[in-house]
Amino acid sequence: MKHLLHILLIALLITQSPAQDDPNQILQDAAAAITSTPGFTAKVTLSGEGSQMILSTLPSLTARLTFGTHSEQGPSLHMLGELRSTQTAAPESFDIVYTTDKYIWTDHPKSVVNIRPPSVSARQRPTVFSYLLLAELAKDQPFNSLLSKAESIALEDNQSIAGTDCRVVFITRAKPGAGTRRSGAGSHTHERWFIGTDDNLPRRVENITDAGMIKATLIMELSGLSVAPQSDDDLFVFAPETYTISDTTKKPTPTIPDADQPFEKPEPNPTKITPPTPTDPSAPNYTFTDTNNNQITRASQSGRITVLYFFGSWSIPANQTSPLLSTLADEFAEQTDPPVNIFAIALRESDPDSVLDDHATNSYTLAINPPNTLASLFQLRVYPTVVVIDDNSRIVYSEHLTKDRDAQQLIDQTKAAITKALGN
Repeated sequence: MKHLLHILLIALLITQSPAQDDPNQILQDAAAAITSTPGFTAKVTLSGEGSQMILSTLPSLTARLTFGTHSEQGPSLHMLGELRSTQTAAPESFDIVYTTDKYIWTDHPKSVVNIRPPSVSARQRPTVFSYLLLAELAKDQPFNSLLSKAESIALEDNQSIAGTDCRVVFITRAKPGAGTRRSGAGSHTHERWFIGTDDNLPRRVENITDAGMIKATLIMELSGLSVAPQSDDDLFVFAPETYTISDTTKKPTPTIPDADQPFEKPEPNPTKITPPTPTDPSAPNYTFTDTNNNQITRASQSGRITVLYFFGSWSIPANQTSPLLSTLADEFAEQTDPPVNIFAIALRESDPDSVLDDHATNSYTLAINPPNTLASLFQLRVYPTVVVIDDNSRIVYSEHLTKDRDAQQLIDQTKAAITKALGN
């Protein structure tokens, strides 16, 4: 009996080992998992490793990543978060989408959504696109081009990434041909991919540069990955309805005027139609549900001072602002005539339970992942943003962090707006 079990065990190992030990097959299985998944969300971080001199020049980011298949764009990678281009640089907010044939991003200062073809130069698109180490996800055939240009590929020991056991594939990129050289974000010499053993989805990728004296590694890692279908809205950048779209991927179709109708030459520079500025600063008719399952609406908040703090755990400045807001909530906790209600609204979170745990001890009321329409109603551009609404449902303050307004100043101004609304 023992002899028979021994034979069966050997047969099982022989059957399983080719797929497990073949790095090409591992990446092919990952490609199949990527193309067949209904979509997923995750928290994504970018960090760097290298010598002290190199380390200070490497970028970092935190973001929410959403992946899925858009009905028109096809496979789409949406990231919303903040980037530091170097370790000492100020964080810059970004909202981008990468597809096989499009770069999409919001330009909030100009109130524009830009859509550009792959041929757009790096100088004409946001820097963050140069650090999309997970761009393989949005390709029609993930890993196909990478494998075809690899000089060698090897399997390394399994590692655990954010609690997920991963197979590790190490790829040496082919050297550039004579007269050419690598440059920019594509200058790395090796890649290391960490593929989940349970679902075959990537959890981490490392771009390694080993060029003699210059040695550095960029690391993009996913955590809290949750598989679920994603809507077209989830796979496109956030933009208020007043934003215009600048799309250079579409060629205008010439129209031939009817022979019986005079030809009217179009205006050379059509202007954007901007809705008139409202004279009544009334708050929009908002609705959301807090983590205590209470429905909060404009009507329910009538007669109260309402503070809406829009943020994301992926936002670096929010990590500095949230504790200050909790202290502010403590200051107004005893206010009753009228009462002051402060709501912290976390948007586009991939791991709501983690957000709930992180903010459990704070004094404000928490809401997580409200309908996307809530951000549109308040025309949010940057996170975090604070909106103060008085007891007559009028917006008396709406601001966000800027280079000239840090977290403490934002909270101080919020306090001043509350105090003014109270008539003090």
